Formats: sequence, structure tokens, C-alpha cells
Amino acid sequence: MQRSQLRVLVSLLFIGAIGGFFLAFILDIHPPKIILTVSGPILKVASFLGHTFREGFDQYVYLVKVKKENQILKKENESLKSRIARLEEENRLCKRLEVFEEKKLFRKYPKVPARVIYNPLEAFGGYLVIDRGESDGLRPEMPVVSVAGEEVGALVGQVVEVAAHYARVLPLTSPESAVEVYSLRSEERGILKGQGLGRLLLLDYVPYGADIREGDLLLTSGSDALYPPGIRVGRVQKILPEKRQGFFQTVKVKPFVEIKKLRYVVVLITTQGFKP
Repeated sequence: MQRSQLRVLVSLLFIGAIGGFFLAFILDIHPPKIILTVSGPILKVASFLGHTFREGFDQYVYLVKVKKENQILKKENESLKSRIARLEEENRLCKRLEVFEEKKLFRKYPKVPARVIYNPLEAFGGYLVIDRGESDGLRPEMPVVSVAGEEVGALVGQVVEVAAHYARVLPLTSPESAVEVYSLRSEERGILKGQGLGRLLLLDYVPYGADIREGDLLLTSGSDALYPPGIRVGRVQKILPEKRQGFFQTVKVKPFVEIKKLRYVVVLITTQGFKP
């Protein structure tokens, strides 16, 4: 006999037994012992099945409740993990800002920290976008320096366009960028030009035979009236034998800042015409 048929039979017997007792109660009839003998086991089985069903249903409801609670706890756990990660990042940034504030070079300039919300992806692609703008005091041609990474306070580029709450930054790796720099060791000067994202910079207009060596530290000269003097830019990495335009050395420079990895910067609130 199949299980469904057995359940139907038990249900019918249970209903019949209950109906008989109910009728006997209404008519005040005392059932004979045979009825008790026959219906007793049926009632016992029916009671056991009913109790088992209730326990199973209660267990199901409990498991559903536990599952929902687990889902809620999982979401709360993920939210807490994200919050902890943000707090850790903010803590690292605060420590970097402390290091930045200790640099004498930047103490005389008001500063606006900003988050990089867009990085160019292509080698010759456009500009960085930061989450500070005109309402924060930013204007075109203001210098932008790094605040995270290995080199705190290294040159990133300059602000070129501002909106109320956002600004575009021309990175020094862009072919449109040109920065006058000098060697800290020999004080030889040149114009540092971008060659595209992820590529070495070109130190141009350095006369052939000038005292420039691999490993030289290059700083902004301040003579272009755009960048304050003394900002760290990069190091000379290669000096190639071929000449440029017949007069100048071909000098390759590795910038301190990795534009692709930038997440935070500081904009220096400067005015044009400062003295180097």
C-alpha cells in the first residue's frame, strides 16, 4: 500500500473514530468496549502523527527563521568589513597627511586633499578627475602632488579645469605636460615632458655633454611660475647615446608617482607669480 493511500486510510479511520465518539457524546451513548478496543490504537497513531507533523512544521518554521537571520547577519558582517576597510584606509591617509604636513616645502601653502575618482586608462588618454573643485578654492594651474604611496609630496601635475565640486588634472605623464626641472646634484636644467601613461618621461633641452647622470634627483625649478620650486619629480633612469636635434642629450626619467595607482592627492593653493 502506498504512503498516500495509507494516510487517506488513517485519516478516514481517525475521522470515523472522532465522529463516533462525538455522536456518542451527543446521544449520551456509552460505546461498547469493542469500539474502544478498535479506535484506541487508531487515535494513538493519529495523535502521534499529528504531534510529529506539528514538530516537523515547527522545525521548518525555525529553520526558515534561522536562514533569514543568517542572511541578515551575513549582510551586516559584509557591511562591517567594508566599514573597517574604509576606516583602515582613512587611517593610512591620515598618517600620510601627517608626513606631508611635516615637509617644510609645503607649509606655506594652503592645501586641499582630494580623492581621485577617475584615472586615465589609455597611454595617451586624458586627465585625472578629483572630487574637489571651485567651491573648495581650486583654480586652473594649481599644482597637484601625491599624498600616498612611497613618495609623499611628489609632483602629479596641475589643475586645468574646475567645476563647482570637481576638477580635471593634467598628469605630468601626458604628452601635453611640460615642467622645468633641475638636477639637485649638478643644478643642470631641462624641460620634463610626458610621453604617455606608463612610459618614462623625457628630459628635453639638455645640451650634449651637460652634467647629467643616471640616478640624479630632479626637482621643479619654479622658473615656469607654475610649480613651486623644490617639488620632487623623478630620477634620471637612462641616458641614451643618440642626440636630439643634433644638440641635446636623450635623457629618460622615471617619475616618482604612478598615475594608475593614485587614489589621493593634495592641491596646493598657490597664486601665479611666486618667486623661486
